[in-house]
Amino acid sequence: MLAENMKILFVDDDPVTGRVMKRQCGDVGYTCKIFQSAKEGLKEFQEHGADLIITDLRMPEMNGFELLTEVRNRDPEIPVLVMTGYSSVDNAVEAMKCGATDFIKKPFDFDELKLLLDRTMQAVHLKNENKFLKQRLVDSEDRFGMIGSSKAMERLYNTIDKVAGVDCCVIVSGESGSGKELVARALHDYSPRVELGPFVVIDCGALPETLLESELFGHEKGSFTGAVHRKIGLMEQASGGTLFLDEICNIPDSMQMKLMRAIEARKIIRVGGVEEIPIDVRIVAASNRDLEKMVAEGSLRHDFYHRLNVVNIQVPTLNSRRDDIARLIDIFVQEYVQRYNRRVTGFDTDSVVRLCNADWPGNIRQLRNVVERCVILAESEVMEWDDPAQQYSEDDIQSLFYHGQDFVSLDELERRYIKHVLKHCEGKKVKAAELLGIDKTTLWRKLQRYEVEQQQRV
Repeated sequence: MLAENMKILFVDDDPVTGRVMKRQCGDVGYTCKIFQSAKEGLKEFQEHGADLIITDLRMPEMNGFELLTEVRNRDPEIPVLVMTGYSSVDNAVEAMKCGATDFIKKPFDFDELKLLLDRTMQAVHLKNENKFLKQRLVDSEDRFGMIGSSKAMERLYNTIDKVAGVDCCVIVSGESGSGKELVARALHDYSPRVELGPFVVIDCGALPETLLESELFGHEKGSFTGAVHRKIGLMEQASGGTLFLDEICNIPDSMQMKLMRAIEARKIIRVGGVEEIPIDVRIVAASNRDLEKMVAEGSLRHDFYHRLNVVNIQVPTLNSRRDDIARLIDIFVQEYVQRYNRRVTGFDTDSVVRLCNADWPGNIRQLRNVVERCVILAESEVMEWDDPAQQYSEDDIQSLFYHGQDFVSLDELERRYIKHVLKHCEGKKVKAAELLGIDKTTLWRKLQRYEVEQQQRV
């Protein structure tokens, strides 16, 4: 489910908080329905459903605990976030015991709430995706919640099998969209830590340095403007389990040093605090860039890199495991047929051949997007697919490589290709990201890096 389409039910007897919440949700593309009564919110949920519920705990007539109980009786899986305006977290802890997914203190900062919402829905999406795949994976050659029996995948399975139970830091390397987070999750799920703590994810490239420090270490009340209450950091939340640091190549130099010290000392200090807090967390990091090259260039600290790089697991590209593509297509088709309730049986034979032989720079994420789009737009039970790369003329291709020069660097080629695809998509970044096989955030970072200015509205 795309975050832009998220349907939220917000239950709070304070009308001002509700109006502010509705406006801020609308600004980021969420659909938010506001209810001042828990009974009205419950009725809406029973009749029309929702993707996520946020509720206050102290309300007249029906309180948040009663609402949570009724919701859980109907749907054990839907994420429910509770709000508490009291200094003690006892109410929130009790709500967690009753089935709440997470909690946030009032008054809350919407940027912080949005991070919690995105993280919650990402976890739900991955959980549902894994649940579906596990239902489909009857072949013993598929392991660790991943699909594939090619030689490249067998090597990956063997490495995970050796490393999962060893409590060491790991770097997962691989191209964007190749499945690095699935590997990281497998290292957690098949280790003793799965019984001791959670698997927590943070995208290090999506946060500025100040917010990244607060997210990782937490902060004390009053430590900076807007810090209206104490925040427990992700390293503390992940204690006992695994912290997955995605895109570590984007961590600033000063934060690399702080993070390395925390890993070595197994202690953290919250922003604005003085107390050392012991932690027990396994670090799994990932990057789609050449980290050794970054170390050589000085953009990544060598001591930070070598502290994390106890074991390096290389995730194979989709182009290097073409034997798995046909089966991936079949799994994805069935997944999206079920999700979107489409009457589709699959692709015709010629389309399957083209899909298996196509170039996949965006790896599994790109293939998944292609299949999803085809299922959504299907006009018959048997789908057809033509490689959009074949739609470019020879002059178009030549223009990417030559501009009065013999050859260009890979960085320059990527920059030109991004501009070319954006032009082809009339500046629509969402569509361009789909064709490139990357997510919108990655495209935005690349546009920043290459200073490609696009003024058209997405």
